[in-house]
Amino acid sequence: MQRAFRCLILVIFFLSFACSTQAATSAIETISKIRSSKGYIFKINYTTKDEWTDGLVFKLFCSFNKGAELSFASSGLNNIKKGWHKTEIRVPRVYRNRYGYIKDYRLELYHKGMLVSIKSL
Repeated sequence: MQRAFRCLILVIFFLSFACSTQAATSAIETISKIRSSKGYIFKINYTTKDEWTDGLVFKLFCSFNKGAELSFASSGLNNIKKGWHKTEIRVPRVYRNRYGYIKDYRLELYHKGMLVSIKSL
């Protein structure tokens, strides 16, 4: 009984791994936060592995020191050629004035609605 259960767990593990590797056509490589007089700028470096990639969206989740957690999203990115790319997400100064400084953040990359990569502070 235990052997059958272990085999079932291994099969589920390998199937989930196979599904996740097929979905990983894009990946976040680095993210950097820059504080400026106009707010925050998050600079993102990412790679695409397909010849042409459509339907990429970045979502940025920020925790502020006054307790608020807000999310910001990039516009949809289409017609991206294989290779290294850069983009950025800006958080206006009004959020810093109202909610304080960003103490933690997490960036998620979605490809055609599927989560394919996560980076955090």
